[in-house]
Amino acid sequence: MSDHMQNEDHFEQLLCQLAEGSIDPVGMKTLETYLLDHPDRQKYYLEHMRLNSALNKLGQGHEDAPELSTIPRQPKKFYGLSVLAMSGYVLACLLLIGFFLIRQPVGEEFVAVHPDLSAAKIVAGRHAVFHDAPSSKLIGSQLQLGKDYVLQAGMAKLVFPSGAEAIVNAPAVFQIANDNELIINLGNCSVYAPDGAEGFRVMTPTGRIIDLGTRFSVVVAEDGASDVAVVDGEAEVTDLNGEQTQTLTAGEIVQLDTDLQLKAITEKTSEENYVREIPDHVISYSATTDATDRAVELSTLNVQRGGVARTYDRGDFILGSVNHHVSKNMSGVVPADSPRDTYNHFGPMNLAFISGFINPGGQKKHHQGQLVLGRNGTQGMNVVFDKPVVNSAGPDIIFFDLQVVTHPPEGDPFHLYPRTQISGARPITVTEYDIDGRSDYAMTISGFRLTPLSNSFADDGSPLPIIERSQVVHKIPCRAHAVGIDLDDMGIPAGESVTGLFIQDAADDENFVDPVVIVGLPPVK
Repeated sequence: MSDHMQNEDHFEQLLCQLAEGSIDPVGMKTLETYLLDHPDRQKYYLEHMRLNSALNKLGQGHEDAPELSTIPRQPKKFYGLSVLAMSGYVLACLLLIGFFLIRQPVGEEFVAVHPDLSAAKIVAGRHAVFHDAPSSKLIGSQLQLGKDYVLQAGMAKLVFPSGAEAIVNAPAVFQIANDNELIINLGNCSVYAPDGAEGFRVMTPTGRIIDLGTRFSVVVAEDGASDVAVVDGEAEVTDLNGEQTQTLTAGEIVQLDTDLQLKAITEKTSEENYVREIPDHVISYSATTDATDRAVELSTLNVQRGGVARTYDRGDFILGSVNHHVSKNMSGVVPADSPRDTYNHFGPMNLAFISGFINPGGQKKHHQGQLVLGRNGTQGMNVVFDKPVVNSAGPDIIFFDLQVVTHPPEGDPFHLYPRTQISGARPITVTEYDIDGRSDYAMTISGFRLTPLSNSFADDGSPLPIIERSQVVHKIPCRAHAVGIDLDDMGIPAGESVTGLFIQDAADDENFVDPVVIVGLPPVK
């Protein structure tokens, strides 16, 4: 007998042992090995789940069990089992399927063996907040067929097996009908179907849109009324009853109202609601951690630049130095276990979230005139980079803010002034973070002590701490928010650079921005 036939016999013997409840841990491990990366065995394995349907008819004892699809296959053998053993078999099958799906190695191509899973995936998101699952768990994972996905904030990008893409904007409720059909019951959806993806469908409460090779948007209101706008190519729009069909070309917009009538819209442009790509942003970051798994130092950054996710590590970062810090509430932070007399000095910044100057002074509107450095200079903090940061695709500088969890989750707004000789360079106000308190990508940071700063100064100009008030470990959890700064927004031409930044709090409330880590990125090659 060949090794292959022996393996197949052993595989079926283990299935039988599993059904009878006599399988041991070694057998379970072997069965898992037989199933992983073997689609034929997985299909054969799933075929036996049809027993669940038979058991329902016998006993009506599993009315809440999911409906299971079957995969046609000529049976190899049949083992006579009692109804009780068959019940155990089905239950064990369900458990083991979940087990080997969970064990699927990260980064490898997923083999869709679960009958309720689509091959469609959420591949990216920005500020995405889902009702019943962390966005970090959904992004990159396959979506369940027929499940309502409720996007409460932000946007998410879906990709289908054909190559069709859909960007969904919140608030939105959507489902995956099958690998070639998206159901939008609420929200804004922008579809791109490249060559080969023609025929992709979008269903709404009032009708159906079939892609004919195009870009189009669908906006669905709470009552189900749907606006369809074609940006490029063509799309076929049909009402829910199938009584009216219209082929739209670039620039045309129709509404499928609740009366199921197609009505032309002329007062809007087709591009008005179309999103071509999720904006470049900080996707995630990683950090070294302490014994309690809290972040200590920045390790890597995952940043979308020019529409492409790119990863940077410590060796890529352009660090800065602080040479000015003026505020009515001057403070710093130092590690909780640092010596009693530790304080922050002017000079090189590091990658620690628990060390640095915080609470730079500020004002509501942008500063007019020259920024003055020195003890009696302009309120704020000045950072000089180790080398110029060049304006390239997407975010060029990543700014981290230490944020107490009891403060607004949106984070603290701040002003940024580019340090450059370029004519036309301008300050910006940052009011939104890529990773804020609502994101499960924001890491809780390690313990630190607050160090209130005095009106006395060290020889290098650094404000000295009030030592007797600097010994209490901060007990309220804090998280590290992150935002990418695109030098385009500051009027810096592509290929030009800045040598530093001047930072001011936006003085919008009693809370101050805490810029503990700031790094520049190398230009995109």
